[in-house]
Amino acid sequence: MKKIALVLCGMLLAGCASQPKSVILNPVYKAGKVADFNVPVTLAVEDHRISKFTIKVVDQEPAEYLPDAELSKRVKMAFEQALKTNGAQLTSMGNNTLTLHIDSFHSKVTESYTQHESNAVAKIKVLATQGKRTFEKTYSGQAQMTGPLKHEQAKVEGQLNELSEQVITRIVSDPALINFFKG
Repeated sequence: MKKIALVLCGMLLAGCASQPKSVILNPVYKAGKVADFNVPVTLAVEDHRISKFTIKVVDQEPAEYLPDAELSKRVKMAFEQALKTNGAQLTSMGNNTLTLHIDSFHSKVTESYTQHESNAVAKIKVLATQGKRTFEKTYSGQAQMTGPLKHEQAKVEGQLNELSEQVITRIVSDPALINFFKG
């Protein structure tokens, strides 16, 4: 009886060890005023990632996948903050729409006995409409971080937060997008 209980406990603990961890992302727009939109805008953010993991530790048995179901919501909050700071008025319906498609947003971490390396990638496609006119452009960014021993999840999350802030700043400061909305 004790052997059966030990086997069941072992299986339970093994199942818990392979459960995905939660990723805590909270990008905040900090760049300040870098443009002058001065138009009402309807904003939407959609998650179009093929792989839904946000952090993946490569070559681990089993590999860790750390999904973030709230990614589009978090990016939308940071982008709303960026638009407001740069003079846009957010509306629920209007002639000017801005849709962000998150095509890629993740970090792959490789570890050895002495160090780890985190390579983060973000790729966001912007689709803007103003009446019958359209604007489409893809913005991307990369970040690399290395450190001793094993990775710390909080540092990788910080790396992803900074990367999303950089891409958002690049989008709101793009003269082509600003000129599109100015007509």
